[in-house]
Amino acid sequence: MSTTFTTPIRIFKRNNPTNNGVIAPDNTGAAECTVQKAIVGGTATTVTIPAGSIISDIKGYFTTAANTPATPNVTVAGTTVGTLSDAAGLNNITFGSSSSVVGLLANVGVNDVTVSFTADAGAVGTLSVRYTPRNVDGTITAYGSGYTNN
Repeated sequence: MSTTFTTPIRIFKRNNPTNNGVIAPDNTGAAECTVQKAIVGGTATTVTIPAGSIISDIKGYFTTAANTPATPNVTVAGTTVGTLSDAAGLNNITFGSSSSVVGLLANVGVNDVTVSFTADAGAVGTLSVRYTPRNVDGTITAYGSGYTNN
């Protein structure tokens, strides 16, 4: 079963604490999501992240190490954002720190993007990408909320 949402899943309520009908502020947060896909060494593992999202973490859960463990690149929309070891175990990405990488992770842009990782031959596991889906401009204000239905 799957569900499709057309706006970010926000954590908010319609009324303020006094419940006097005033709409709560838009800064109450948004729900994080994860997407996972099987890793088969030597083959690109790709997942699609929605436009406007902020990527907070990428992990590899390797049940079998690559024949020659290494740290292949992880790319977002074709741009290298870090490296991820394909040795056996739970491995965290080492993100790059350039302003272009940080900017891309902070908002993937106005189009859906592909996150890609190719483990070396022999590796078996699961790629997990954690992100917060947002509007294409990076905001979390739900469209059609409030009295104005904007």
